[in-house]
Amino acid sequence: LRMSSPEYGMQIFPWWRPEVGSRDIQAVQAAGFTWAKVNFGWRDIEGAGKGVFDWSHTDQIVEMANNDGIDLIVRVDHQPQWAGGSYPTNGAPDNLQDLADFFTALATRYKGRIRAYEVWNEPNLSREWGNLTPDPAKYAEMMRVSYAAIKAADPNAMVISAGLSPTGSWTTDARPDDWYLESLYLVMGN
Repeated sequence: LRMSSPEYGMQIFPWWRPEVGSRDIQAVQAAGFTWAKVNFGWRDIEGAGKGVFDWSHTDQIVEMANNDGIDLIVRVDHQPQWAGGSYPTNGAPDNLQDLADFFTALATRYKGRIRAYEVWNEPNLSREWGNLTPDPAKYAEMMRVSYAAIKAADPNAMVISAGLSPTGSWTTDARPDDWYLESLYLVMGN
């Protein structure tokens, strides 16, 4: 898959107030941008139990963006309580197949309507990794299973890695973004 160059976008937060979401999507369009990045909290969609989905907010967001010609990058994180992963802290689920199953349901429902999926957020910070020391090898495995699930459901969707927090810290709370990215490439076989 290729993107036209350049393509620009903004991050918006349309989840809880559709009237603000609609306004923000229209502001993205009015600014001449063609992308909006939005967060879809896994726990907000499948929090009631595995396989129990509430698509009410996501349906509205996808419809608004599609109607206004805005491509979506959907960031997925915030595992539900039933998935473990140091809940309520944002963290990798105990079983990565649960995340893959969620991505299968999401990408199947919105096939051709969501252009890109971002898997997780800032995994080089412990607060985004279940208060555990950031682990590039485990994140690489998360990417592998998520990528396979998304591509099986929607081969034309793009799958992108989580954005990294720019930090030079080497503590139990953080790993430097440049080291983390290099480590990710190494564990993924370059």
